Amino acid sequence: MDYKNIAYLFVNKFKEYNTTLQEHIEYNGEILNHVFFGECSEQFIILIEEETNVEGIQELFEFFEKMASCGDQDVQDLLQVTVLESFWDENKILTRAEKLMGPQTKLINNNISDYLGRPS
Repeated sequence: MDYKNIAYLFVNKFKEYNTTLQEHIEYNGEILNHVFFGECSEQFIILIEEETNVEGIQELFEFFEKMASCGDQDVQDLLQVTVLESFWDENKILTRAEKLMGPQTKLINNNISDYLGRPS
């Protein structure tokens, strides 16, 4: 897993985000990973909040765990800053998300508390 191809790896696994990626490329003329994953984060939060697509959300967090475990620091930063930080706006979302995180994702998530603290 590397930063350059992360968006393509993601939409290859999660086809439902392909349209979002295509629109992103059309608008930006290229893939801006932080912007793209930021655009997807709203959907991630909805999945966590609704708790209706259990299999889909588990697969998503398995993908996050692969991001957290890969050796590419840029991918790990993308996960931390753009994806995981978006869960910190609301304690209910964060609590649910933490239950779904694998061990490496939890380590990265714990770094966020150093500068954001727990949401109320």
